[in-house]
Amino acid sequence: MKFGLRLADWFGGARTMVELALTAEKEGFDYCWVSHDVFMRSSLVTLTAIGLQSKKMILGNTILNPYTLNPAEIAMYLSTLDELTDGRVVCGISAGALEYMDWLGIPHVRPLTRTKECVELIRKLISGSNAEYHGNEFVWNKQCYMRFKPVRNRIPVYIGGQGDRMLEYSGEAGDGALPLLYPPEFAKYAVEKIHKGAKVAGRDPTEIDIAGCVWISIGQDRQSAITQGLRELVAYFGPLLGVKGLGSIGLTHQDFTQVQETFKKKGLKEASKLVDERMLRLAIYGSPDDCIAKLEELARVGVNQVLLGAPLGPDPQEAIRTIGRRIIPYFKEKDQRN
Repeated sequence: MKFGLRLADWFGGARTMVELALTAEKEGFDYCWVSHDVFMRSSLVTLTAIGLQSKKMILGNTILNPYTLNPAEIAMYLSTLDELTDGRVVCGISAGALEYMDWLGIPHVRPLTRTKECVELIRKLISGSNAEYHGNEFVWNKQCYMRFKPVRNRIPVYIGGQGDRMLEYSGEAGDGALPLLYPPEFAKYAVEKIHKGAKVAGRDPTEIDIAGCVWISIGQDRQSAITQGLRELVAYFGPLLGVKGLGSIGLTHQDFTQVQETFKKKGLKEASKLVDERMLRLAIYGSPDDCIAKLEELARVGVNQVLLGAPLGPDPQEAIRTIGRRIIPYFKEKDQRN
């Protein structure tokens, strides 16, 4: 099992995220991922800052969106950051959060097709090939090629998502997959879909790095791990999660109706008060031993890497140190025994 830290605005400003990333590298995390969400701080800037100050962590964005970023700009960014960091970059991509595209007035009728074509174009550009292309979403002429030579001719592409077709596509074409495991119980279904896509494409499923995104909060016990930040995350994102993910712990979108209405009328803090114990199951939380037990379940069904996201715990810095000294060594030793 590999460990990635997943950073986002929930932790505060860009400088705070850089500090957390550097602590994570010191404590043995393998990867650092930074969320790229509309109207939040730019992951392109934050991850570049982390890349320049870190030494060995692999760096990725969760996720770059082919509706808001052109594949040419994505390839330029990835190749430049890869150059600055001596080849430590991976690409996280998917046409997710489609409700955000509605905010921006961007049509999104073929999200899977757009993601597929974007992945093809990014790979063409980074490989040094001419990326003339005639697709359903992108039509490029023969002037589309990189004007500099990337330090690597292939950067690993991790494909995100929670819907069946996107999960299968991540197995079909991704070097890795970034399934949203909210709740962790959704992992078995997600891994099966990823493996199905790999087999249909004639690939060995074990070659795909399945990097599951989870929320985690570590405290002295389960009660102390239930932070205000955890409740707010669940209140904000819970209503946006897929039917099958919610259904894996017996929830439906109707369960979040009052949460959503309160959010719209009174704000996130009031909405978070309505988050109940069933909804908290969308996250991993509790003592280090509680969290280890949940992470073991993910490893058992085929998750190779966990991206540990907000809130981490009452004190994020201390939570990272706890993960580095209690949880990561447990899994490293287990992997060595196996």
